[in-house]
Amino acid sequence: MKTLIFGVAVGVLVAGCANPLNRVTMDRYAQACTDAEHGGQLNVAEDACRRAWINVRMGNLGPVLESQTLYNLGRIKKQLGKYSEVEEYYKASLKIQESLPVPDQSKIGRRLAELSIVAAEQQRFAEAWPMVVRLMALSDNFSGDEKKTVGIIFNKYAEEYDVLEMFAEAAQLRKKVDALQFGK
Repeated sequence: MKTLIFGVAVGVLVAGCANPLNRVTMDRYAQACTDAEHGGQLNVAEDACRRAWINVRMGNLGPVLESQTLYNLGRIKKQLGKYSEVEEYYKASLKIQESLPVPDQSKIGRRLAELSIVAAEQQRFAEAWPMVVRLMALSDNFSGDEKKTVGIIFNKYAEEYDVLEMFAEAAQLRKKVDALQFGK
């Protein structure tokens, strides 16, 4: 009986610890995902990214890696046009980023930007306003190409908000673009 209890206790302890084998396997799948994406094999990339995420979860590799693998899987699904799944993965990644002891504001901003793009691609501009407001608050964290991308997002939303007669929202976005000199 003591052997059984000891065996169960060891099993519980091992299950609760990060597993280096899962880390190696996750790294291999993450690289396969990247390679397949660069090679234009998005279905292969999707499967590899999914497997990387599964290994993070199974191996208890932590919230940072889980967030990153969810984000990567979302990026691939976006390229495949699987928007409902994209949102699920980006939102899960965002939730993890926000729950970290020291949240990375740049990563939170990236996820909000990606979610804004997905909403725009589905013509869901009005319902995306709260997310865009959050993105505006974080837009100072961006530079270079990311800054230009956020500027494009804000300009596109401003145009659409004019069409939707959401003039106050459009004006806020234009003011932010001007203040941050996006695209310059």
